[in-house]
Amino acid sequence: MKNKITILAAVGAVGIGLIVASAAYAATPTFTASYTGNGDYVQINVNGDPNSSVVLNNQFQMQALGTTNSSGSFSVTLSTAQYNIAPGSVVSVTVNGQTSNSIQWPYTSTTGSFSLNQTSLSLVSGQSSVITASTAGPFFVSSNSNPSVANVGINGSQITVTANTTGNTNVSICLVSNTASCSTVSVIVNSSGSSSQSVYFSQNNITIPFGQSMTIAVSGGTGVYTIVNNSNSTSVSANISGSVLSLIASNVSGSSAITVCSSNMSSCGVVNVTVGSASSGSSLTLSQTNPVIGVGQSVTVSIIGGVVPYYVSSNSNSSVVSASITSNTMTLSAIATGSANVTICSSNGTACGTVYVTVNVSASGLTLNPANVTLTAVNQSATAQINGSGSFYVSSNSNPSAASAAISGANLIISANGAGTTNIGICSNSGQCGTFAATVSLGGSAAPSASSPVTFTEVISVGQTLSLLLSGGQPPYSLSPTSNAFAGMTLNSTILTLSGIAAGNTSINVCSANGACTPLSISVTAAISTASGTPSGNTTPSSGGTSYLFTTFISRGDKGATVTALQRKLTSLGFYSGPVTGYFGDLTFTAVKAFQSANNISPVGYVGPSTRSVLNSR
Repeated sequence: MKNKITILAAVGAVGIGLIVASAAYAATPTFTASYTGNGDYVQINVNGDPNSSVVLNNQFQMQALGTTNSSGSFSVTLSTAQYNIAPGSVVSVTVNGQTSNSIQWPYTSTTGSFSLNQTSLSLVSGQSSVITASTAGPFFVSSNSNPSVANVGINGSQITVTANTTGNTNVSICLVSNTASCSTVSVIVNSSGSSSQSVYFSQNNITIPFGQSMTIAVSGGTGVYTIVNNSNSTSVSANISGSVLSLIASNVSGSSAITVCSSNMSSCGVVNVTVGSASSGSSLTLSQTNPVIGVGQSVTVSIIGGVVPYYVSSNSNSSVVSASITSNTMTLSAIATGSANVTICSSNGTACGTVYVTVNVSASGLTLNPANVTLTAVNQSATAQINGSGSFYVSSNSNPSAASAAISGANLIISANGAGTTNIGICSNSGQCGTFAATVSLGGSAAPSASSPVTFTEVISVGQTLSLLLSGGQPPYSLSPTSNAFAGMTLNSTILTLSGIAAGNTSINVCSANGACTPLSISVTAAISTASGTPSGNTTPSSGGTSYLFTTFISRGDKGATVTALQRKLTSLGFYSGPVTGYFGDLTFTAVKAFQSANNISPVGYVGPSTRSVLNSR
C-alpha cells in the first residue's frame, strides 16, 4: 500500500507538475505593430510560448510568420502589400494554439498623402458640391471654421459640401492614418438669390512659368473686389487693384485656386492657376483668350512663355480683326462684325496660343461721360460715368505710366501717374465696349469745363504749394468757399495756387462767370522734410536719401535718380536692405510690396498715386 500510495503520490506529483507547466506556457500571446516610416513596412512584436510557431490572422487568411525564440519573443518587419494586408484592417496572431489581442494594422506612407480635385468652392444656399480625393482614405474633418455656413460629409474618397447660409468657412480634411496630411477647402456661400459665379474673369484657367507674372481682368458683382482665399500662396502670390488681378509665380511648381469675391461677399469666382517650367513645346499663356470688342475698337493681349520673339501664326478671319505684335503684347483691332481665331507662336514654332475674338456691331453700345479728360498734376483723379449694360472691366490701357484706371460700379476712375496720353478700353461682359482718352500734362494744361461731371482730387503736403491753370467755362473764375483750415487758396486770373496748411481733407468749387462749377477735392498730408525747404516738384535727394518728393509712376525695370531715392527712402523706413543701385529689380519690388502691406495699400509692387502719397508723408 505504501508503494501504491507512493506511486500515486509520484503520479500525482507528475500530474501536478504537468498542470504547472501548462499554466506557465499556454498564456495568451501579446501582439503589437508599428509603422517603420519606410515605404509600406510595419514592425511587429510578439510574446508567447517559447519555440512556438507564429501565425498571422489577416481577415480570412492565415499566414505563418516564423517561430518564437527560447524566451518566447518574435519580431519581424513585414511589407503591407506583400502580405496583402489592408491598412486599418483588424489582425491578430496565434502562438501555440492561443490567439493574441486584436489590433488595427498601421497605415503607411503609401496611404499617408492625398490631394483634392477642388480646394475652393463658391456655392449658393442649399447647393451641394462633391470633391474627390486622390486616395480612398479614410478621411475625417479636422476642423470647420464656420460650420453654420456649410456642412461636410465624407464617404470614402467623396467629400460632400452642403451650403447652409451666406458666409465663408475653411474646412480641413485629414487622413485618419496621418493627421499631419491634410488639405484645406475654402467655401464661399452666397445668398440663394445670387449666382454662385457672378464674378467673371478674362481667363479662369491659367498656366504661368516660374518667376513670371500676368494680370487678368475681373468683372461682375459690385465692381469692388477682394481676394478671400489663395490655396497655394507658396507657388503663386495674388493681389487685386481695382478690377485687375495680378498673379506672380514663384519658383515652386504647383497649382492654386484663387477665390475673388465682391466686397460685400454677395458673389464670387475662382481662378485656377498652375505654376511650372515653360518647356519648348508648352502652350503660350495669354492675358485674354476670349475678348469681345466693338467695330473700331482695339484690345491688347499680353503673351507669356515660349521663346521670344512671337509672331501671328494664323488669323482665321482677317476681314473681322487685324492682329499685330510688339514685344510681348499683341494688339487686336476690330474691323467688322464676326469672329476670328488668332493663333500666336514663339519664334521656334513649338509654343503657341489662340485668342478667340468676337466683334460686335459697334463700340457705341457703351459710352462714357465724358469721353476724355486732361489732368494737370500727378495724383489728380477723375471719374467718368459708364453707360451700357452688364458688368464692366478695363480691357486695355495703352500707357499705364501716364494714368491708371479702375472700375467702381458704373464709374471709371482715372488717376494721373505721369506726363503722357493713354487710351483706355472699357468693355462689359455683354460684349459692349468703349474708349476713354486721358491726357496728363504736368506743365499746367487746361482743366475741364465747369459743366463736366469729372471730380478732381489734388494731393499736397503741409508747407507745399501747387499751381493749377484754369480754362474752359467763362472767366473770371471764383472759389467757393474761399478759405478753410487745411489749405490756403489764391486765385490770380486763371492761376489757382494751393498751399498746404494742416493735414486733412477739404473740397471747394471752382466756378466760372456763367455759374457753372467744377468740384475740387484737396487732400493735405503731413509735412515732408526736404534738404532745400518747401518741396516743389521732384527735388534732388539729400545725402541721406530720405528727402524726396515722388511724383511719377515707378515700376520694375525703371532706373535712375527716382529709383535711387525710392531705395533710400525704403531703407530708412526699414523695408529695404539691399544695395542702392538706382535700378528697380526684384529686391526693390519685394520692398515696395512690404511697404504697401504695412500701410494698408494693395501690395502690387509698383509705386502709384496711393503709394506715392504715403511715401511723401514719411
